[in-house]
Amino acid sequence: MERAEQGPRAAHAVSQTDVDEVDLTPVRTYWQLVRQRFLQHQLAVIALIVLIVLVAAAIIIPWVSGTAGTRTDLKLINKPPSLTAPLGYDELGINTFARLMGALQTSLLVAFSAVIIIVSLGTVIGAIAGYAGGWLDNALMRFVDIILSLPSFFLIVMLVAFFQTGNMWVVVFAIGLTGWTTAARLVRAEFLSLRTSDYVQAAQALGASDRRIVVRHILPGALAPLVVAATLGIADSVVVEATLSFLGFGIMPPAASLGNMLTKAQDYVFRSPIMIWYPGLVLIAVVLAASFLGDGLRDALDPRQRIEAK
Repeated sequence: MERAEQGPRAAHAVSQTDVDEVDLTPVRTYWQLVRQRFLQHQLAVIALIVLIVLVAAAIIIPWVSGTAGTRTDLKLINKPPSLTAPLGYDELGINTFARLMGALQTSLLVAFSAVIIIVSLGTVIGAIAGYAGGWLDNALMRFVDIILSLPSFFLIVMLVAFFQTGNMWVVVFAIGLTGWTTAARLVRAEFLSLRTSDYVQAAQALGASDRRIVVRHILPGALAPLVVAATLGIADSVVVEATLSFLGFGIMPPAASLGNMLTKAQDYVFRSPIMIWYPGLVLIAVVLAASFLGDGLRDALDPRQRIEAK
């Protein structure tokens, strides 16, 4: 009799213990996991803050300062820093800080515009190659191989020199037309792996059009590597634009860019070496911020990445 009474009590105790051990943690969505993984990447968070500050400064300060970044005043030549000119004035009497922010605005505008072209071309060509397959895939990938075999920087120089040296939009299109190959390969790889997935085959069986399958079902799954490529493309585009301007093929004075500010500063490397530090440090900050942000996004968007317990 006692054993019979102990049986139900023991079963009740075991079931109660199982209930207590049930994990009641709410299920997190993919983007919640992405956010949590990204916030654990401290360098990426700092890089995002730095990049936001730089973009905000490049937008707000030139708008507030007006023509201070291009206006010359012989009375202010080589004047020391002041409240209105935190970095002083250059040899032409131009506000160095205002000109530096104008140069940053130009370089970032070139970088973001070029990345739009890179992502657009890469997505279209990679999606067509990955989804169509067959001879079309082979033809497009051989074309990509041809573009990759060419020295991209010299190709950019040729395009800029042929059309119009000093035109910002020529620089943008030259960078965009030569930098889309990596994005195309990434998108193609994702499409090749996703087009045979169960949900894509189910959509095909239900009669969904190819356009709907590509846009609604496959492309969202290929966004993760594309976002990373776009972020890293910003750093590459800023460096290419600065190099072109430094060599005299990019943005030409009186317009300001980080590259032509470095070109101008090399004439004063012994008399006033600090003039090289201003555009140089800003250029390094942009490139490092974009690179670390890309690394953080790559780790955060990777579904195989684990979240560290705190």
